[in-house]
Amino acid sequence: MEVKKTLLVFSTVLITLLTAVLLNYGAKQSTLISLLGGIIVLLVIVINFIKFIIWGKINKKYDLSESYPLISLFFPLIYIVAVYKDEARFEFSKVIGVLLIFFGVWIMNKKRSKI
Repeated sequence: MEVKKTLLVFSTVLITLLTAVLLNYGAKQSTLISLLGGIIVLLVIVINFIKFIIWGKINKKYDLSESYPLISLFFPLIYIVAVYKDEARFEFSKVIGVLLIFFGVWIMNKKRSKI
């Protein structure tokens, strides 16, 4: 797997993680419509537009079947953030799930040997 592809896709995973955290923060504000909430929504829109541009570059250069599975790394990362922020409990079964996701992504992206 090429390092550049991995970095591009992982940057989109981090962008998705950032937008999730921002939207979570914005949702916890006291009023539904507030200046801070509006700024957060606009920021998320801009960030997602940047992610859209990055995915355009990824899709031009790489096979979707190789790059898209890396997006599933978002799920373990959001769980780690939720545990860190005390919004989710640390559970052994969830850690096993996180490890299975990492293992699955690794399997899907390892180089295939020629037969």
